[in-house]
Amino acid sequence: LSACTTCLGRFPHNTNVCASKTLWDQTTPAHCRKNERGRLVNPAGKELCSDWQTTAGCSSTSHNSKHECS
Repeated sequence: LSACTTCLGRFPHNTNVCASKTLWDQTTPAHCRKNERGRLVNPAGKELCSDWQTTAGCSSTSHNSKHECS
């Protein structure tokens, strides 16, 4: 299983709606969260590129400010 972009867990769960406030260890605070539209956002509330979070990454240079690891 791929790691969840919110909790970084590799256990079976619906990663599309994961709203965990902690990482998989249930102790460490999560860096990012999902906003009301289900998009991954950093602590400042800025939406992140979902492709950047995948193994293949994102080759777009038009939104580099959204390239931040969750």
